Amino acid sequence: MNRTEKQELVEKLHEELEAAPHVVLVDFRGLSVPAATEFRRKVKAADSTYRVVKNRLALRAAKGTSLEKLESEFEGTTGIAWTGEDPVALAKVLVDFAKDYPALELKAGIVAGDQVLDAEGVKALSAMPSLPELRASFLGLLQAPATKLVRLLQAPGTQMAQVLRAHQEEIERE
Repeated sequence: MNRTEKQELVEKLHEELEAAPHVVLVDFRGLSVPAATEFRRKVKAADSTYRVVKNRLALRAAKGTSLEKLESEFEGTTGIAWTGEDPVALAKVLVDFAKDYPALELKAGIVAGDQVLDAEGVKALSAMPSLPELRASFLGLLQAPATKLVRLLQAPGTQMAQVLRAHQEEIERE
């Protein structure tokens, strides 16, 4: 890779990292090629991106981004996974994959552009409900009062109909 290609790579990576508020660094040493391919596929399925770049180039790309706070973590083999959407989904993919493939180690992460997490913090993040789960439970909370109100308003009408039917049956028996 010549100097201009490296510069283009650094600029492109800088733009992507600047736009991504959620980033996790992993150590992929020891992963086989099929395992790494599967890992990339799972990260992509979580609407996230994963790249392996030389540490020196990654540090240059990280200048001026939130990833700059993790400068000390760029040692050894380092992969960068990031997303602009749901950090919990990315963390779940990484932690689940690390359970199946212990060669993959979580190093650190950044959530919401400024909150630095260590490996345990990323694991704790993966235990949280994902964004779609939170939206569903919030929607359920919003709908519950309306549903209860409709049932409450229907009850007097239903009870009145039952009383009238019972009265009609009593009249018919006489």
